[in-house]
Amino acid sequence: MDEGDSMTVLKQHHAPGMPAEVYDQVAAGALPSQSEADGFVAHYAIVEDGGITVIEIWESIDQHDAWFNEVVKPHLPPGTPEPRFAELHNSNTK
Repeated sequence: MDEGDSMTVLKQHHAPGMPAEVYDQVAAGALPSQSEADGFVAHYAIVEDGGITVIEIWESIDQHDAWFNEVVKPHLPPGTPEPRFAELHNSNTK
């Protein structure tokens, strides 16, 4: 891989205290545009630890940020931690 190439990333974003109903409202407005966003691969959400954790796959952090900062971030409760990213070493899907 060339130095300038971006790596596919896994995003983990936990919103403590966010009820599933609030996630559902944000997701209803956000997921249609996410499906069309450059670099988007997959989205999963789980209810855990008294909140919601979103796990996503993106082709790059920059592509994630371009979409997320415009569409989702304005709707998050104050104090929501920033997402964490890890480069994917390998993946296998059906």
